[in-house]
Amino acid sequence: MKKILTFLLMLTLLLSVNTSAQAADFEDIPAKFSFHIELDYLIERDIINGYPDGTFKPNALMAKKHIASMLVKALDLPTDNVKNPNYKDVPTSHPYYKEIAAAYTAGIFGDGTYFKPESHISRAFMAKILSEAFNLKSIADNAKTYKDVPQNHEFYRVIQLVSMNNIAQGNEIEDHKGYFTYTYNFNPNQLLTRAHFSAFLARAMSLRTGDYLPDKNYVYISYHDGYKVQLKFSHYDYEYSEKSGLWEQTVYWTNGEIENYLLAYGAQNGQFFLGYYESEGVYYTSYPFTIGLKYDTLHEEDFPEKQEIVETSANVMIEDELYNDVVVVRYTLHNWIKVNGEEVKDGYSSSYMYIAKQRGIIGFSDEPYENIESFFLERVPVSSFE
Repeated sequence: MKKILTFLLMLTLLLSVNTSAQAADFEDIPAKFSFHIELDYLIERDIINGYPDGTFKPNALMAKKHIASMLVKALDLPTDNVKNPNYKDVPTSHPYYKEIAAAYTAGIFGDGTYFKPESHISRAFMAKILSEAFNLKSIADNAKTYKDVPQNHEFYRVIQLVSMNNIAQGNEIEDHKGYFTYTYNFNPNQLLTRAHFSAFLARAMSLRTGDYLPDKNYVYISYHDGYKVQLKFSHYDYEYSEKSGLWEQTVYWTNGEIENYLLAYGAQNGQFFLGYYESEGVYYTSYPFTIGLKYDTLHEEDFPEKQEIVETSANVMIEDELYNDVVVVRYTLHNWIKVNGEEVKDGYSSSYMYIAKQRGIIGFSDEPYENIESFFLERVPVSSFE
């Protein structure tokens, strides 16, 4: 799958400023921890606190009592006037009774003789809990086949739901049968660590769906030195559903020349994308939007890049206009310098992209939320051009 590099260069999004991600404030969480975005998300909302010794113990297994506590905070569940689940091992004097009873009252945990508050849960049971707690919806375009989760599996439906909504994915296994053919396992019986459950919960909380594409009833205009660019919906193509489509980009040069390009702009098959039609230069990120690392190929020779969604509900000001519930995507690439006539790597630099509902991509910046360069913000009704 092609990465954004070519397309970004065509849009003159030159990356030049080094930024470093804020690490979770625990002694045992390194700055480059793969789930640092999700952990910071939960810390900011006081959903996780860690241990008195300043550690989080990310690799320890997550206890059910702690899961109940986190869900109560995440969903803002009331802990007063709750039903007594009558678990024999959770008396009303239990330290986590209120949280467990609140989750039971909300229908997250079911009836049973024992709750086993110190026990742990599998990835499959996590899928059941989160799909029900957050009322996840099916997205047929995003369905994925897992070799270890056949359709008759007890948790098949809920595993599909967390996969479709980019909350939990499986891992690719090495048994390719052809070009662009991949096989995956979900590992449904694997017990969850504290880090993994925290990451899945944060993604469920940050989940954003809906229409993040430009409204096709408008024509979008962008002004630059020496030229103006106009973006107008053209038509649907056989490859694209009504969630996507082809847009005509017209460049008006000050010397009178006019150039036309066709762009594919859409959200389907698990991707939000924008790129030149039938070109290798394509931008994409996972859709629906959830926070966290989406891919990291910085160690590879071809298209080395890291992509992260750092926020899905940002308030962003661009050209004196406030945009709410903005999705913020961070890209990180290698810096290159010449040494003795050869290009060598010299650290990293990041840039940011901003996506808004019914507007699509609205801007780019080299620093988070600062000096944002607008992208097709001016719009006029299509009727004005007819």
